[in-house]
Amino acid sequence: MIILKTIHESLEKIEKQKQLYELMDDPEMKMRTLDNMIKEFDLIGDAALEGIKGATDLLKKIGSEDVGKRIDKLADNK
Repeated sequence: MIILKTIHESLEKIEKQKQLYELMDDPEMKMRTLDNMIKEFDLIGDAALEGIKGATDLLKKIGSEDVGKRIDKLADNK
């Protein structure tokens, strides 16, 4: 599944980079800071994709017919 800790840590890094960016005057350093923020957003996307792949693989293993049966069984128990 999606590892929320990784996403949270990346968001914290992005926030710190944003604060640094606003204080900088050097254009080259600003570009490096923006590059670092983009890399962190990329990591967030990678973590989300891995979670989606894991969930998709799990659903494939279960099979759609089995999922339907389980949903019906849960609905009957209410």
